[in-house]
Amino acid sequence: MKFVDMFCGIGTIRMGFEQAGHECVYSIEWDKFKRGIYNVIFGNEPEGSDIRSIRADDIPKADCWTFGAPCQDFSISGKRKGLEGDRSSLVREVFRLVRETKEEHRPKYLLYENVKGMFSSNKGLDYFEILFEMESLGYDIEWQLLNSKDFGVPQNRQRVFTIGHLRGRGGRKIFPIGGINSKTIDKIVSTGHQATDVYSIEGVSSTLIANGGGQGGKTGLYLIGNLDRPQTNDFSNRVYSSEGIGRTLMGSGGGSSDKTGLYMNKGRIRRLTPREAWRLQGISDKITDKVMAAGISDSQMYRGAGEACTVNVIYEIAKRFR
Repeated sequence: MKFVDMFCGIGTIRMGFEQAGHECVYSIEWDKFKRGIYNVIFGNEPEGSDIRSIRADDIPKADCWTFGAPCQDFSISGKRKGLEGDRSSLVREVFRLVRETKEEHRPKYLLYENVKGMFSSNKGLDYFEILFEMESLGYDIEWQLLNSKDFGVPQNRQRVFTIGHLRGRGGRKIFPIGGINSKTIDKIVSTGHQATDVYSIEGVSSTLIANGGGQGGKTGLYLIGNLDRPQTNDFSNRVYSSEGIGRTLMGSGGGSSDKTGLYMNKGRIRRLTPREAWRLQGISDKITDKVMAAGISDSQMYRGAGEACTVNVIYEIAKRFR
């Protein structure tokens, strides 16, 4: 099956689809750093850049279009502008391109991924609008909320996957998909750096200070146990056990530890390395080695991982397409 990967980021959807035997014929990404990483991984930059300047005639015929417009406007950790936000509103550009495509050439499938917060954005009306748009374009819809921790990686990452089937051509249903057993995060980490004092939440806290040179310098760092369920928005100065499931990787935040979380591992406390963050997204070390050898900065590797889809989850969906 041939597919188009829109808002492709560093290419994890492509990785999952290609593992399932499908062929990417066109991809779209505007961010220069992600385009650079994509080029290192796949040997070429995405063919399309700004989706607003792309026309349907630019896109090769394909069986499936995949897209996950930037999620910040839907996320509970963002400003929640929803479909009125500058970034998440770009999903409407996908529907514009479908309309511009002759009916006989429209993709049989649309696969849309976004954060769980999409359910509650604008009291659910934003997601309803997306479903209505798909339906009006001739697609029957199914969806499922999937968590990466159920697909072999120790990361708590809940995402909504919505599939549109073109009426009369869209094939069998894909969902529901069951999960598989997951690892714990200590299986992907090694002994590390950044050792510091850590306190139990059952004891007496450290003295609060007004300045400090690093994470925990002002308040101290506290071990709060395994992360086995979603947490609140404030991840600052939390320390998690490496024997549990990791918290959701983030693409933005006040520092790299805010993107990955801080973990107690073999008596030491530290953030995850870029390699470990990429492992949490199901990306092979072989690919990571290529990216690191190309001189991509840690900052961009953390960001790329935090804004990506988990390869394992995509593979489980993609292998069901025919």
